[in-house]
Parts: sequence; C-alpha cells; structure tokens
Amino acid sequence: MYAWPTPKPALKTAIAIITDAFGVYALVSANMPRQLPVRFVRVDRIGGSRPNPVTDSARILIECFGPDPATVESMCSTVDEAMHNAIGTIVDGVFVRDWGNINGPLRRPHPDLLSMVRMQVDGDLLLSTSTPAVVPPGS
Repeated sequence: MYAWPTPKPALKTAIAIITDAFGVYALVSANMPRQLPVRFVRVDRIGGSRPNPVTDSARILIECFGPDPATVESMCSTVDEAMHNAIGTIVDGVFVRDWGNINGPLRRPHPDLLSMVRMQVDGDLLLSTSTPAVVPPGS
C-alpha cells in the first residue's frame, strides 16, 4: 500500500514569498492586524486539491490594503511577480512547482475598513509534497 506524503505548509510558504517581496514596505500576515498600518497584505488558503501524490495545489487568496487604488494595484502586481518568480525555487524547505489560474486584481471594499482600498488576487500555488534534495555547493 502506498502512503501519500503529508502536504507542506502552503499558507506559510505563500506568506514567506510575499513577505520577502515586500520587506518593510507592507506587513504580510494570515491575520488582520489589530493596529492598521498604511499598507498591509492578508494571505489565506481558501481551498485546493491534491492532483497527485507529489503535488499540493493550494488555492491562495491575497488581499492587499492601502490608501489609494494605484498603490494597491501596484501591491497586487508585486504579489503576482513574487509568486511567479518563486516557481522552481525552494522556500523554507518547500519546492514551488507553479503559480497559475490567477484571478484579479479585483477591487472589493472591505465592509469594516471603508477608509482603505482593498484588492484581491487569488491563484493556485502548486507545491511539492516531497522533501527537496539538497545538493552541496560545488557538487
């Protein structure tokens, strides 16, 4: 009997990719901040599938918040660029296979944060469920 490997943490991986792209420019988290900064990004897993034993296809929702539409649209572009640039890399021990089936950016006002602009992007983050081989430098 074949045992399917446990999926790697997709939400944690997405947050790491996006955090690296924004640095100190915007807070990135799975939770809404208690004290609202000028710009922030909220990331969540909203579904997905296991198309085969070695791939987890995680549906990731990214919500960008900021002071005006131009800033937030630019933030969404940064997110998409970062996710695409992560393809083929290892992020915190997780091999990123693909970022696709993308929707957005879509402007959707947040009912509790009407003073901020919110745009959403969602897509499928495909991750390897197996542990990537580490090749020593110079091999």
